[in-house]
Amino acid sequence: MENISDIIARHGDAIEQWLSARAATVILPFYASADIRDAGVKCACVDLNLFPAGFNNLCERSGATAVEEVRRFLARRFGQQPHTRVLVIPEAHSRNPYYNSHLHSLRDILTNAGLEVAIAALAEDEAPPPLELVTHAGVALPLCPIRREQDMLVDAHGVPFDWILLNNDLSAGPLAWLEGLRQRVIPPPCLGWHKRSKAQFFQCYRALVHAMARDIGFDPWLLDVETELIADCTFATDTGRARVAAVVSAVLARVQTKYHEYGLTDTPHVFIKSDTGTYGMGIMVVQSPADILQMNRKERNKMAVGKGRQPIHAVVIQEAVPTRAVTNTFVSEPVVYMVGGAVVGTFIRANTERGALDNLNAKGMTFYRYCDMQPPQQPAECICNQQHQRVYHLLGRLSAVAAAQEFTHVCQDWQEPPAAHAS
Repeated sequence: MENISDIIARHGDAIEQWLSARAATVILPFYASADIRDAGVKCACVDLNLFPAGFNNLCERSGATAVEEVRRFLARRFGQQPHTRVLVIPEAHSRNPYYNSHLHSLRDILTNAGLEVAIAALAEDEAPPPLELVTHAGVALPLCPIRREQDMLVDAHGVPFDWILLNNDLSAGPLAWLEGLRQRVIPPPCLGWHKRSKAQFFQCYRALVHAMARDIGFDPWLLDVETELIADCTFATDTGRARVAAVVSAVLARVQTKYHEYGLTDTPHVFIKSDTGTYGMGIMVVQSPADILQMNRKERNKMAVGKGRQPIHAVVIQEAVPTRAVTNTFVSEPVVYMVGGAVVGTFIRANTERGALDNLNAKGMTFYRYCDMQPPQQPAECICNQQHQRVYHLLGRLSAVAAAQEFTHVCQDWQEPPAAHAS
C-alpha cells in the first residue's frame, strides 16, 4: 500500500499543476491558516482559519515572503485604485498579549508592503476602548480611534480609509457598523463564524480531494478526513446524545475499514467539534459511542458553548488523524500560513500535555518556527526540517481553494462595493 509520501514522490508535479488550474478559477482568500495532521500513512487539513492570529509565530523569511504576497494580492484586487490606507479590525482581545504580538507582526508585514496601517481601538465587554495594546514582549502597539460617517469608516481627523482588513472572526455575531460600507472589507464579514460552517468547508475540501485523486490516480483517503454534520444538536438530553453516538459509530466504522485496508493497528478515534468557531473550544475526542452516552455533566457543559460563550447548535463528527510529528519530545502539528492562496510559511504547534490523538490547540501548547533558513542565521527555536514540507504546502493551497469555493455558498448575497475608496 502506498502512503502519502509515495504519492507526492510520484505525482507531486501533477498535483501542483492540478491545484494551480483550480486556483485560477476562484477568488482566493487574503489570508488563511490551515491546521495539518500528519499520520505518516496519510495527511490532511483538519481546520482552516480565515482570520488567522499567529503571524508572530512565523520566521523572518516567512515574513518577507508574506510582504511580497500581500503586494501581489492587492495589485490583483485593487489595480490602480487607491489602497494605501488600511484599517485593521482586530478581535477585542486587549488582555491577550500573544494575540497583540500577532497584530504587531501583521502590522509590520502590511507596513513593509507599502501600506499606511491603523489598528482600530475596539472595546472589550463594557470597558472603554484602549489607547494601545501591549505584546507578549512588552512592546506597545498604538490603536486608532475610529468612527463611521455615513457609509465610510474614518479616523479621528475624519480621513477615510481606502479599505478594511478584518481580523475578527465574528464568533459573537456581526458588527453592525461594518454593514453597507462603501469601502471594501477583506475578508468579507459574511465569512465570519456567525455564518460560516466547518461542515461546508469540509464538503468543499473533500470534494476537491476526491476529484484530484480521481484525476491523478490515488486513494483519496490519504489526503481526506471523514467528516459528518449533526445539525440541531444537543448533548443535554438522552435523545440528543444517542443521536450523536449513532453518527460517531458510523464514522468510526468507516475509519476502521480503511485501517484494516492499510494494515493499521491503531484504535480509531473521532473529534467532535462545534460547527462554528475556533480557538480550540467546543471540541472533544472519543473512541466509542459509549463515550457519548456516558458523558458527565462537565463534559456536557463543555460542549454546550463555544468561543464568546455562543451556544453550540451543530457539531461535526470528524476522523481523528493521529499526529506522528514530535517536537522536543512533545506531539505537534504543522500550521500552514497563506496570503492570496500562496504559502508564506509554516510553524509547529506543540503541546506538553496532550497525546497523538488529542486537540493540541489547548492549555499547554507552545509554538516553534518551521522554516528553511540555515544556521547560523536561524532563530534558536527554528525547527528546520524539509521532510514533509511539500505535502503540507500542497494541503494548505488545497484548503485555500476549498475556502474560495466555500465562499460562493456562504456569501451568496454578498456584493463587493464597486469603489475601494472615498472618490
